[in-house]
Amino acid sequence: MRKQGSMGHSGTHHALREVWVCLAIFALATAAFGEPDDTVARIGDKRLSLEQFEARARELRKTGSRHINELNRQNKRELLDGIIARELLVMEGIQRGLDSDSTIATGLEKIRRRALVRKLYEQEAVQESYVFTEEELRAFFVERQYDAEVNSQHIVCESDEKGRQVIAALQGGAPFESLVSTYSLRSIQDRFGPGGFVGWFKVGELPEELKVPLSTMTPGDYYPEPVKTPVGYHVFRLKARRPVDFAEVHEWIEAQARIQSRADDMERYVGVLRSRYDLVFDPEVFAALHKLPLETTKWSGEDRPIFTWRGGQLTPQDYMDQVGKKNARHPAALDSTRLRKEADNLAGRQIMMAEVRKLGIDDDADILSSVDKERAKLLVKVLFQVETRKRARTISDEAIRAFYDQNIDQFTREDGKVTDFSFLKESIRTALQERGKNEAMDAFLAELRQNYKDQIEIFPEVLDLAFAADADR
Repeated sequence: MRKQGSMGHSGTHHALREVWVCLAIFALATAAFGEPDDTVARIGDKRLSLEQFEARARELRKTGSRHINELNRQNKRELLDGIIARELLVMEGIQRGLDSDSTIATGLEKIRRRALVRKLYEQEAVQESYVFTEEELRAFFVERQYDAEVNSQHIVCESDEKGRQVIAALQGGAPFESLVSTYSLRSIQDRFGPGGFVGWFKVGELPEELKVPLSTMTPGDYYPEPVKTPVGYHVFRLKARRPVDFAEVHEWIEAQARIQSRADDMERYVGVLRSRYDLVFDPEVFAALHKLPLETTKWSGEDRPIFTWRGGQLTPQDYMDQVGKKNARHPAALDSTRLRKEADNLAGRQIMMAEVRKLGIDDDADILSSVDKERAKLLVKVLFQVETRKRARTISDEAIRAFYDQNIDQFTREDGKVTDFSFLKESIRTALQERGKNEAMDAFLAELRQNYKDQIEIFPEVLDLAFAADADR
């Protein structure tokens, strides 16, 4: 007769602290049917088999428990306690109703939809492998304009008007670099620096709108008018252009050809689905949608769909509902071409979900398992944030100074000089805040162990069998 094991406390704090700081990305699998003889533990209504424990223990040793080298009884128990602690957080999150949180639900639905579409493509559209001849790769190399690269300097403005101001200043003799900080978007400055130099890019990697100008300009010249891309309005100067050696980028070209072939196959499959579901577009309703003012959030026009297909439709209000959920951009923020693409994508998603259901892919066990793991991960993350905010104490300047004084040896350099407190103050504060979060989670986990003790059952003799094959080798 097996006896219920107790949740040992000593020796587990270090592992648990690392588990929650790292927010380890694995979770217990849904309880499986089978013989109970290989059950290492039961936590609530979930069963942890010997095989599952070994898999998760290996992951723990790669992430939050790297300090565990020898898999003796004590260390196996420490790993098990880390897994159990993770599951207790999930149980508590469900108990509090966090799984009904709109943010978590929306995030999980996006993860699920992406996984289903990926499975649909893999099953119905793409090949298992793509093989190319040398001639095909060289043709792809030239056709995609990967055979030349450019080094250019950019100021990306928020409007055409500001772009023209930059060009006027350049025509007046202003140095290009002097205009970057005043006119270029902050995000572009943060990414590429104060000079606006973006480095070497293959022409085929550039935004479509920039390919022709940068392929034909004379090095040293700037383009005479702003060019709009999805990022903003570019004013740019070509610094240099050079050919690319095919032999040096052969592997990269092969990878790009493989990516492009997969994309082409997926696009063809989408076309097949459009035809199969008889997708029809109404340009009049679309034009009315495009005229909506930016402040409008509801559709009050004629109740006609933008797209119809066999078994479904997309109405203007459906589109605006997706805008409210941040799954689509407001019609007033897009030109006609981009709005058509946005609405088309929404209709396409629904058609693909209909095909997923038709083929039974929505019941795929691997996808259900992956979504369940993501759900657990999000629950743990939210609960971690909630409890550390509630429990972690404020770090005072006095506490920071005291830590500095008590650990002065750590801040003494080899030459005997001590790093000044003012230089270290904020770093110490951050470290103490992290320590406070870890201590708060240790206390919270201790409470959970007590609250859920009747729902935890451990089978020590099965745990002893873990990694027996490894030991034999």
